[in-house]
Amino acid sequence: MARVTKPLTNTEVDKAKPKEKDYSLMDGQGLFLRVKSNGSKSWLFNYYRPLTEPPKRTNLGIGAYPEISLAQARAKRDEYRALLAQNIDPQIHQKEQKIADLQTRSSTFYKVAENWRVKRQNDVEPLTMEKNWQRLEKYLFQKLGHHPINAITPYLLVETLKPLNAAGESDTLHRLIRLTNQILNYAVNTGLLQFNYCEKVGEAFSKKPKQNNPAIRPEELPEFLNTLHNSNRDLVTKILIQWELLTMVRPAEAVSVEWCEIDWLEKLWTIPADKMKKTKKGANSHTVPLSTQAIAILEKMKAISGNSRFVFPHYSKPNQPMNKETANKAINSMGYAGRQTAHGLRAVARTWLAENGVGYEVAEACLAHAVGSEVSQVYNRSTYLEQRKPVMQAWGDYVEQCSTFSILAKLP
Repeated sequence: MARVTKPLTNTEVDKAKPKEKDYSLMDGQGLFLRVKSNGSKSWLFNYYRPLTEPPKRTNLGIGAYPEISLAQARAKRDEYRALLAQNIDPQIHQKEQKIADLQTRSSTFYKVAENWRVKRQNDVEPLTMEKNWQRLEKYLFQKLGHHPINAITPYLLVETLKPLNAAGESDTLHRLIRLTNQILNYAVNTGLLQFNYCEKVGEAFSKKPKQNNPAIRPEELPEFLNTLHNSNRDLVTKILIQWELLTMVRPAEAVSVEWCEIDWLEKLWTIPADKMKKTKKGANSHTVPLSTQAIAILEKMKAISGNSRFVFPHYSKPNQPMNKETANKAINSMGYAGRQTAHGLRAVARTWLAENGVGYEVAEACLAHAVGSEVSQVYNRSTYLEQRKPVMQAWGDYVEQCSTFSILAKLP
């Protein structure tokens, strides 16, 4: 009959006195208290090491008494027994945990963010990453950068972001939450964290409803172009705004146009993939059919910037394009703040296309939008270039009709 070990009591543990030689008091299931001749007491766990042949017994220290109580020692013993039930050696597990903890403590939020930045640099536009990094440096790294990655708790993040919330900077606040979660998820995926506990932090703050780029109706275009004509903006900025309108491209793509990208014979502008907006699947080049009105703009700009690399070169840095915000600032100064943005010029064009019977796929292709699911895109790779040519010319004709008092009507 197996011998049954009577569990120890707190009194027995507390009153155990030293003897001439070290001795042990058994609590059962591998746990025992070792009482040394010098009076010190410590908890140990005795077990057979798994995956050894023949099985070997060993002792694993739990901690000194009274720093580790009887109840705490039993909890540790139960933890070790649970590991053994899975054929996991508690000693090896303990060493691995120490290494992991050391690695986590040495992996600060800032260091992990730097690694995340390297990983993400090919997935987003360089300018976008630069702006995001500046936000992190300004609002988070100063307070959280030195913290170990596993110390970034929801409470800590919320407290750090409260001043932004109080200042009404909702957009910046939620951008920072999104970026922080990307960094923490990267830490999870690379084994530095088990979980990202900050995923729901955004719910601690109210979020302003998303606002799309405001845009006027197509029938309001004559008034807009007349206001542009009478504004005190410089000639090149006025031409840039109409270039964006005619080509339906994004502001960043509009200012980046280079003379070498223009095919005068075929009347085409091919935008390289590295200038196009990136998606999860990357970016593709985009070819814009140029209407006679767009060609007229290029002819006008050739006399101004024909010797430069860019059609719209920067005023003080000719080897760089104009700032993509130039058109937007001009539109705001015209009194259209909250009514029209440079990016919203695409919406004006898209509305006109829809209301003039242009098919959905062709209209979306004019704006370089992907159509359909990822699967359908694999099979339908048409750019609808030939169908877009008459559409872009019809749009150019409409813009010219609206431009009686604009510079477009005066272009050669």
